[in-house]
Amino acid sequence: MFEGNKERYCTRGIAENVPMELQLFLWAALEQEQKSHAMDYLQVFRLKLDEEGTLWIDYMQEQPERKQTYALTDVGDEIPEELNGRKIFVMDDETHITMLFPEER
Repeated sequence: MFEGNKERYCTRGIAENVPMELQLFLWAALEQEQKSHAMDYLQVFRLKLDEEGTLWIDYMQEQPERKQTYALTDVGDEIPEELNGRKIFVMDDETHITMLFPEER
């Protein structure tokens, strides 16, 4: 999964609610993760914005189990408050890869 040069898409919810810089960061994080381990069809990011303006991004997958935390500092003003506590899924369906909110499945 996640190998090759597949087309990447994002849903309308992601396009309208997630800043482009954050979308690009998540895609780059997946590329880094791909270099270090085998990837499942479903990748999950959980976003947490703290009071100091740091965005904590918990990355995880089930098989094989993998967890990683990323921190983006001083981004509080650039990240909409509605994203605090949200999950973002990235799914590989073998023909393309899609970034989406869980309720958009």
